[in-house]
Amino acid sequence: MIRLHCAVFISFTLSLLASVGSSSAWAQSTLPIADAHIHYSHDSVENTPPERVIELMRGANLKFALVSSSDDNGTQKLSELAPDLIVPGLRPYRRRGEVSTWFTDEAALEYVEKLLTTNHYASLGEFHLYGETADLPIPRRIVELAAKHNLVLHAHSDADAVERLLAQNPTVKVLWAHSGFDTPADIASMLDKHDRLWADLAFRSEVGRGGKLSDEWLSLFTQFPTRMMLGTDTYTPERMYFLPEHAETARVWLATLPAELAENIAWKNAFDLLMPHWQANKPQAQTSTIPATLIDEPTANQCGVSDDPSNYVVSSEPTLVIQPLSTIAVSEPFSVMMTICDTDLTGMKLELNATMPAHGHGMNYTPELTVVEHSDERMKVQVDGLVLHMPGNWNWVVNLRSPSTDTTLSFDFNIQ
Repeated sequence: MIRLHCAVFISFTLSLLASVGSSSAWAQSTLPIADAHIHYSHDSVENTPPERVIELMRGANLKFALVSSSDDNGTQKLSELAPDLIVPGLRPYRRRGEVSTWFTDEAALEYVEKLLTTNHYASLGEFHLYGETADLPIPRRIVELAAKHNLVLHAHSDADAVERLLAQNPTVKVLWAHSGFDTPADIASMLDKHDRLWADLAFRSEVGRGGKLSDEWLSLFTQFPTRMMLGTDTYTPERMYFLPEHAETARVWLATLPAELAENIAWKNAFDLLMPHWQANKPQAQTSTIPATLIDEPTANQCGVSDDPSNYVVSSEPTLVIQPLSTIAVSEPFSVMMTICDTDLTGMKLELNATMPAHGHGMNYTPELTVVEHSDERMKVQVDGLVLHMPGNWNWVVNLRSPSTDTTLSFDFNIQ
């Protein structure tokens, strides 16, 4: 049963045929990944177009990626191209070769402070910092900026530097790049001491080698199920092409874990750490919301769509009809036709998405939209590749955009 809730509670029934398979098969084939350690630096920009990078990320079924770059231009290119996929981080490096100098370079600090006034980020880093250098004036200022701008510190550091960073501010959070390349036991010791510390597994190829986890890594993940996350580290241009392979390799050993733990490490821990910061910091679109209602008995030929019971007229001002073109079943791709009628649809674009508000995520795949018809008063858009991969409470989000308007229609529904 699917129920739509907008200004009033509404329901209609859809046939559901498929169900989620075993946890192992599910993890290997469809488990989305959040990659918390990607760089698209100046040499990568020169070698790989941003469109190709986004294609690689989507091919890896990335839910989102934390991207920081030397310089920031690469991050901004990806963010502009795929704002649904990219979570920007700000590195203090303008070019390669500043790893060991940035923390004494006033120009690097000025670069960071300037960009924080013009762009939007979820994190500061990844930066390299070791031992007592974390207490130098510039790193101290970086910690202050992280606290001021609601940013997570992404530190490529030893345990000593991480502890110094955490000691400088009582609220700042640290994402420990590469888990410090420490042993599972030492990582566990740090996580146990610091509840504002998380760790990524970037460039830790020993994790899950051969598709199996060692007892030490399994113990770490079990002891700290909400504090570890995945990362690739595309520190050289050619490693960008490793993204799909890395995701698939991770899915193999993730499939050996209980489903909830696998999901946590695959994407949810990164989401829970980074998304509150990004949602608060990112520019907010100026939108209006139409108080939509569903017309239970569509009038014949309303908006040119017959009163077939498989057509759902979901708003009357403007008239919006969503017509399923194939069976809607859990984890199975399906298509719909959206038809909109209004007095002026000049320059109008339609977008359809589905999210699970309680879980903080949406569909794992980006649907393909094809304009079938577009006149001043009527528009039809076919949406293919929609996949609702879990039973539960979902939300349709329809965006109507034109040069003069930016409107969102939102409808809740439930799949049992």
